[in-house]
Amino acid sequence: MSDQFDLNNYSEMNEHDLMQQDLATMIVVLGSYLYAGGSIDEVDYIVLDRLAELIDNKLTGIPENVSIH
Repeated sequence: MSDQFDLNNYSEMNEHDLMQQDLATMIVVLGSYLYAGGSIDEVDYIVLDRLAELIDNKLTGIPENVSIH
């Protein structure tokens, strides 16, 4: 996990950097934000969509860098 992340305030992170992270890092970042008092309602839908995509890829066994046509 990158040292540049401010786990208490994910909204100040560079969105591009956050969207490039793996599932474990996304869970840590989001979980840390919520644990610090953040609300799930304040999490940007793009972050939630990316998390859902990573979870779906993990469950189906499809690596995240593979395109399906």
